[in-house]
Amino acid sequence: MKIGIIGSSLAGLVAGKKLGQAGHEVTVIEKTRMLGGRMATLDDGEGNIFDYGISHFHANNPDFVSFVNYLKEENLVDEWSSRFEYFDGSQLHDLNPNRSPELHYASTRGFSRVAQKLSRWVDIKSSVQAGGLTYIGADRTKKRAWMINLTDVSVFECDAVIIATPATVAYGILMTAQDETPARRIIRHVDEFNYDPSFTVMASYRNQEVPDWDAVECAGEHLKWVINESSKRDNADTSLVIHSSAAFARKNKEEDPQKAASGLLQQVARITGQDWIAQPTAEHYHYWQYASCRNPIDEGFMELEMEEAPLALIGDYLGGNSAESSYLSGLRLAEYWNEKYELARV
Repeated sequence: MKIGIIGSSLAGLVAGKKLGQAGHEVTVIEKTRMLGGRMATLDDGEGNIFDYGISHFHANNPDFVSFVNYLKEENLVDEWSSRFEYFDGSQLHDLNPNRSPELHYASTRGFSRVAQKLSRWVDIKSSVQAGGLTYIGADRTKKRAWMINLTDVSVFECDAVIIATPATVAYGILMTAQDETPARRIIRHVDEFNYDPSFTVMASYRNQEVPDWDAVECAGEHLKWVINESSKRDNADTSLVIHSSAAFARKNKEEDPQKAASGLLQQVARITGQDWIAQPTAEHYHYWQYASCRNPIDEGFMELEMEEAPLALIGDYLGGNSAESSYLSGLRLAEYWNEKYELARV
């Protein structure tokens, strides 16, 4: 089959790789120039690398553990951190008494390298956005069952579609096809997912000693995580990534990002007692509108069951809201489709 995947999230790239390895012709359509969704990495050109989306993850499922071991062999991830401090909203503690005993993994060279590795099995159409779908499966004068309508006014024809975006984005895409297909069966489910945003600050500090903690997990009003990027790799400068709480992100969405960043940096300086954190040498910002799904469901993927025009949804909101659930969502769909659809249809 010729398959179009909308979105280059971990789920989308994993599905693309597995389907491509089986012989299907796969193209990933990504609205930005950067692959990976929240596997987002900033290289500031000064010798500092920041993972400003996914900062670390756990691995429990055997299939995901196998994938992580492969990434370890490729020197893309490694075990990370036993030095997590915890801010309970009023006081900083050496550790979180409720912390999971699971191993943490972080990237050694930036999570975007993982996305690049996975993308080798697919074609990429970047910097172009999917605006909607047109179902043409019943029109036998047409070669393909679907047209993905792109915002540059071009179209991409394919036999099958995978939507690997946040549920809110997937909802908008599905709405364009609801009158021609049974898409309403899953639209009502997709519309029920809700997301928390996050405002992220990347800060570097020249000639500053690296903190003796790897991360600070926060339960306060403004902060969620403070990540010591310098504990993961040899950055040129001391480097931190600060993730805000959802409440802070919503309140400051329309605020000047420099002002919002200054407020977070001051909070971290106060909590840790390290005043220098409030005065970075350089800083960068990013607003994540769909940072975390509040109500994921225990279902690996959703499928619109049309034999002549397959369509499915995958993502971390299907299975558990984590890097592991995103990986498994893409993997499970690819395994299912590789068994279900014969390559004679390519």
